[in-house]
Amino acid sequence: MRYALSLLVYSLSIPFSEIAKRQAIHLPQHQTVCHNSSAIAGYIRTGGKTGMNRPYDAIVVGLGVMGSAAAYHLAKMGQRVLALEQFELDHRNGSSHGESRIIRYAYAHPLYVQMAREAFALWQALERASGKRLMVRTGGFDFGFPDSPTLRATLQTLDSAAIPFEVLDEAGAARRFPQFKLEAGMIALYQADAAYLAASACVIAQAELAHTLGADLLFETPVRRIEPLGDSVRVYTADRVYEAGKLIVTGGPWMGKLLGALDLPLPLQPTREQIVFFEPHDQVLFTLERCPVFIFHSPTWFYGLPNVDGSGVKVGIHCNNEPCDPDTVNRTPDNAYVERIAAWTRQYIPLAAGEVKEARVCLYTMTPDEHFVLDRHPAYPQIVFGAGFSGHGFKFGNLIGKLLADMALGNLISYDLSLFSIARFRQSV
Repeated sequence: MRYALSLLVYSLSIPFSEIAKRQAIHLPQHQTVCHNSSAIAGYIRTGGKTGMNRPYDAIVVGLGVMGSAAAYHLAKMGQRVLALEQFELDHRNGSSHGESRIIRYAYAHPLYVQMAREAFALWQALERASGKRLMVRTGGFDFGFPDSPTLRATLQTLDSAAIPFEVLDEAGAARRFPQFKLEAGMIALYQADAAYLAASACVIAQAELAHTLGADLLFETPVRRIEPLGDSVRVYTADRVYEAGKLIVTGGPWMGKLLGALDLPLPLQPTREQIVFFEPHDQVLFTLERCPVFIFHSPTWFYGLPNVDGSGVKVGIHCNNEPCDPDTVNRTPDNAYVERIAAWTRQYIPLAAGEVKEARVCLYTMTPDEHFVLDRHPAYPQIVFGAGFSGHGFKFGNLIGKLLADMALGNLISYDLSLFSIARFRQSV
């Protein structure tokens, strides 16, 4: 099984700080947010020549936001953990890197609102454990016409969950948030708790804490084969074999390939998405103190975040749905796509639509219904996995890692996760 293109395997003990320096990690520079990658301390440990002389309770494959969280929570639970990542720490090939992600209560489905409560609390706990500021409250501004199905459902769900929010008409929104130019008849939902997460810093903090608690983390170590045994799992890399009683797989856009190799084909489609960073015409209006994170509810969703540490106002289209292969995807942004985002920004956030500072390609992994996949392998119950986060999973990353750890260990889970079960795909056939 080919899990990645990279063949380099680290066989020496290398400081995390040295890895961070080599990778030129780009983290937010806001004074209240951790951005010092050299703060990562400790060493990557390997399992020796055979890779099997140190027994492991659990192995995690994939160290993005979900996998690093799973490794961290497993280590907190006293498990002997090995985590394998095919690329470097905080790489840009998947879906977990970058300056910022939105975290919000504003969801149409009540399960996500319920999960958001714990996700907020877990990110705050991670801040305390790491000593780093990872989450900055900005408030959230959802807008569109009142007959938008998702906006209407979000209002109803927040109300049912007793999450406080405000509804602003066009004039009220203009007074309160002059950054936005709503069309006549549009409304805005403002929810004060929404925030941005310093994405790369979150991943690094979880990896650091997992290591501090005793987890072995191996980077640039592609998985070649996964072999389920009677009550354990054997994982093969280029030159080593590892074994553990439990396996958690969080391979991001590569999950379709990984699960397919385990005879579990699922409708997981990696897609090529693009985001644009604009130099705002008005610097003050788009600071973290003045500008909320925002989502435009329409048949085509747009979203964005304020100017984080001078990176620019971030704007993207949610679910462009351009199918791709993560190993061969074109990572050069399209000028026409950038102009499409720029045209929308000029219409609805004109003071943000200055010069394009940067455009990037990123990856989603979509499911047909845009809900997550959190389940265990039906034939090999010692294997659990998280996949298909459909462009809105990062905010729940810490919680999902904990849920996967609990699932692997058979701990009680307080959520009804049937929405995320693979059984729904069999029912839809």
